[in-house]
Parts: sequence; C-alpha cells; structure tokens
Amino acid sequence: MPFFKEISLPNNTSVYLWKINEEISDLKQHLLLTETSTNRLAKMKSESHIKGFLAVRKLLNTIDYTDSDLYYDSFGKPLLKNGKNISISHSREFACIIIGDKNVGIDIELKSEKILKNISLLFNEDFILNTKENKENAITLTTFSWAIKEALFKLIPENDVSFKENISIQPFQVNENSCIANVENNDIKTSYTIHLETIENYVLAYVIE
Repeated sequence: MPFFKEISLPNNTSVYLWKINEEISDLKQHLLLTETSTNRLAKMKSESHIKGFLAVRKLLNTIDYTDSDLYYDSFGKPLLKNGKNISISHSREFACIIIGDKNVGIDIELKSEKILKNISLLFNEDFILNTKENKENAITLTTFSWAIKEALFKLIPENDVSFKENISIQPFQVNENSCIANVENNDIKTSYTIHLETIENYVLAYVIE
C-alpha cells in the first residue's frame, strides 16, 4: 500500500509518509487539483518531481485534506486553510508531510555518494568536513546533515538564511534519533531539536518549533 507510515508527535503533530510505487496515471486517479496546482504540474518536466507532487496530494487526501486546503505564502511556504502548519518534502521513492499546531519543517533525502563531492560548499561543521568514518557512514552523516538544514530552512519564514553560514549542527552520530542545530540570523541565535530517522535508503529529518 502506498501509504507507508504515520508518526505521532506532541503538540497535535504528525508525520505522514507515502512510498511512491505507482505510475503517474495511477497517482492522478481520483485526485482533484486546483487550477494553480494543475498549472504547476503542467510546467514540470521531471517524472520524479511530478510523482512527488502528486503523492503529496494523495497523502493529503488520505488524512481528509484536499489540494484546495493547501496554499503558499509569498516566501513559497505551504500553509493550510484551517490554520494548521504544514511542511512538505519528496525524494524519488518517498513523499512526506508534517502537520501540527506549531511551526514545522521536514525533509527526506536519498543517501548518495554525490553529496561528498560538495561537502565543503555546504558545511562549516568540522565533524562533517573532517569525518574519518567509513564511506557509508560518511554518506549517511552528510545526507542527514543536509536534511537537517533543509528542514530548518523550511521552518524559517525568511529566505535570506544561508545553509552554510546561518545554520550550524552540533556533532551527532548516524545511529542517534535526534540532534541539536542552531539558526543564527539578525544577531539572534535559536536552538532546535531535530528528529532523525532512517527509512530504507533514505534519511528523514523533522523539527517542531
């Protein structure tokens, strides 16, 4: 079944995951899209992006929301018309959303060796840059770190935050289920607890403000 998992959290918050194993035509079945979403979909070229976009709407339908319940603010941040907070992510075989009373952020990433090629462009953290673990652990650690920064970026309403310069992660191990990360912006430093999970060959990071 494409609906993969639900994670219940405090503050009336839940994470939902969809495993994308359908064709585009199957994902479109019984799915009502707004004119805005239909126009966005028509401009997408990547099959993976199209499937992810549709799978997110399937997830919404599964938990009694519709595409028309979802809208975006001027920064491109998704919101729900009932006042609940939502964050969205998808990567190849998985789509996920987090919904709650408080501000939230989520990201799912496929583990890939490619991320190691650009590690110095993405991170300032010594424990990431100088990792001496085996390659598999280095890939997992770095992919988790990227997902952590993506999840935090989605939590922050402004778009003038640099992943490398404004978001810092405290050292953690790949088998831990949470870590601490800091966002420093306009001389204000805020710490967040990021929840971490490994799902098949993917890493999942999510945060509640």
